[in-house]
Amino acid sequence: MYRLLSINKYFLSLFKNKFLNKKVIFAGNIIDKIPIYLKTLISFINTHNYDYYNWLKKKINNNYLCYGLMDNKYKNYNFNVLIFFWLKDKQESLFILNNILSLLSLKVEIFIIGSNNCGVKKINNIKELEILNLKKILNVRKHIIFHGILTKNIYFNIKNYWNYYYYDNYQIYSLPGVFGNKKIDDGSKLLISTINNSNLLIKGKILDLGCGSGIISTAIQNNFKKNYLIYAIDIDAKAIYSTIKTFNKNMIKNVHVFPSNIYSNVQEKFDLIISNPPIHKNLSFSLNFIYQMINNFKKNINYKGELLFVINNFISYKKLFNNFPLKIYILSKNKNFSVFRIKNI
Repeated sequence: MYRLLSINKYFLSLFKNKFLNKKVIFAGNIIDKIPIYLKTLISFINTHNYDYYNWLKKKINNNYLCYGLMDNKYKNYNFNVLIFFWLKDKQESLFILNNILSLLSLKVEIFIIGSNNCGVKKINNIKELEILNLKKILNVRKHIIFHGILTKNIYFNIKNYWNYYYYDNYQIYSLPGVFGNKKIDDGSKLLISTINNSNLLIKGKILDLGCGSGIISTAIQNNFKKNYLIYAIDIDAKAIYSTIKTFNKNMIKNVHVFPSNIYSNVQEKFDLIISNPPIHKNLSFSLNFIYQMINNFKKNINYKGELLFVINNFISYKKLFNNFPLKIYILSKNKNFSVFRIKNI
């Protein structure tokens, strides 16, 4: 499922005996088997990706695995080395990186690995990372590897990373890297207005698939004060924190928020599924989320239940939906986005 990336194959061959007596923590945009293959005294993995977390749970001792933010109890692990995989979003990288650095002792070795197109080339221009004394040691296979040493204690407080904006008198909170971090995107705006202005019967159980900051569920709760339950899910731990914060700040009730890779952690059936699905995976364009969302739609929806989702018009929906034996309707459309409707009948 998770193949070893070429850069990590190179890293393994180059440093195969370097970490034999080291307690190593892996973090950031880590998406392959390197923690399993690298020979260490202890290999600990921190990930914000729920799918990767679930896969690792079957492979390693769960005491050496953490999903989401790490707290002070992990200081007792006394890590010697951090291997961090840079993300495409600089602020997201710094958020995760600083969380981990705050738990490390001085003189811990730091390796930062990133692809050439994710902005890692400019890492030495980031003032917050001057304390690592980073030096480029390799530029190979479209990736760069930096090495440094932690020279100063780091203080981490999640309060310093929250961003919020107002939408329809609600405060929408999000952490770095969460979709729609600074304002509502036009796709979500069209989906919300379509739900609010349509003759949909909102009732029962609603699934917000890929909830992000929780804005779609919040807007629904604002306009349909009925007796229903909202289940908000996302694969990203930062999105889960953001949705919970948004719901709490706006006193949104009758909600369940938990991590899931699309339907992987969903046990219920729903009357309405709503989504502004992602069309990228890491740095690559991908429609995998949409395919899985539609393909497994009937397994997770009640009779006469509906799936509503929005996608950008640059995607050819005729080609996209060609393989599904379902009636898919356009419920609303503007210059850039379309909202689609599938009913389970």
